[in-house]
Amino acid sequence: MAFASVLKIANSILSGVATITSVSIMAFSGYMIYENAYVSNRAFGAESLNYKPDVQEETVSIEALLANIPDAIGWITIDGTHIDYPIVKGPDDVYYASRDVNKDPSLTGAIYMQAKNQGDFSETYSLLYGHHMDNGAMFGDLSKYEETGFFDSHLTGTLVTLEDVYEIEVISLVETDAYEQAIYGITSLDWEGYNGTILNNGNIELINRNSAVTSADKFLVLSTCEGVATDGRLLLICRLTDTDKAVRPTPEPTPAPSEDGTPTPTPAGGTGKLVKTGDSGDGAGWALLNLCCLILTITMLLPYFFEKLEKRSKDDEEENQEEKVTTFKNYVGPVANVILAIAAVVIFVLYENMKLPMILKDRYTPWMLIILGIALATEEICSRLKKKENELGEEVADV
Repeated sequence: MAFASVLKIANSILSGVATITSVSIMAFSGYMIYENAYVSNRAFGAESLNYKPDVQEETVSIEALLANIPDAIGWITIDGTHIDYPIVKGPDDVYYASRDVNKDPSLTGAIYMQAKNQGDFSETYSLLYGHHMDNGAMFGDLSKYEETGFFDSHLTGTLVTLEDVYEIEVISLVETDAYEQAIYGITSLDWEGYNGTILNNGNIELINRNSAVTSADKFLVLSTCEGVATDGRLLLICRLTDTDKAVRPTPEPTPAPSEDGTPTPTPAGGTGKLVKTGDSGDGAGWALLNLCCLILTITMLLPYFFEKLEKRSKDDEEENQEEKVTTFKNYVGPVANVILAIAAVVIFVLYENMKLPMILKDRYTPWMLIILGIALATEEICSRLKKKENELGEEVADV
């Protein structure tokens, strides 16, 4: 008898561990699927498009761009591609490789200028970095330029800086490695230098070329990763031509007065950056712990569901008798856990915005933990009642 009791306890512990492990794996797998889709979709910069310079007949307004992206130095658009992004400049060549334009951690990074450039595109050679995304986001579309048909039909674009508007015309597509000194680390280049150090360079492979362009006073180069080689680089070399359009002057943003009439301080690290707060109340994003609590709370309903299926196999007389004896197990427990599951769903849906980045917890996490705790306690009470009922049934059977 003692051995049977120990076996039951061990079986219960094992079942609990297996359930928690399974739920954790499902939650993690679901999160990874979500994270992959989220990162891929976020890389297109749909939110940043709200700040794209407003191009009018003779002027271009960059007020929204400067007000919302702290380190913005311009905006690049390559016609007919997904390349339509703000350009930022960080303290070095790795800062924005793992941060978005709002300086938040991001696997997709941002489109940013090499640190050696001045940032105003006044130099004759400006280099931009961008990750290669398989879905075409960021600089992922550069690989399409390897096809001659695509190259020949996508040769134009626009660059808006803080002072000027340029027309972009693609000159060539080349492939090299990340250590090529003729490409990286320079800030000046003329047409003779382009022909001598880039086209006639044994370490640089010319893939496609626009023969219509025979001169250039100012170069813009777009760099991204190429192939499986970690140091392989694919570069789109373009010519910049100044236009007559003027960039509308943008005054420093004036902090809006608060209710008591005192100016509201501008957020540190930016020029009037608008902070987008999430529904979670802390402005950071949705909480992973809340999602796990929601899944576990709903999981507490599964024993009642399986028990209901088991009851259907019994005759009506036994079922009615069981329900009279164990009212809590059959009515109060299931109803309580259903209410708790609904409450958890409502809290999560109303206060968690999964379009925002993930955080570990937020101010609603204690409530989700309380709901889960009550659901676990209810399930434990029901399990004990069922255990006593089974033991009583075994004793009656023995008699």
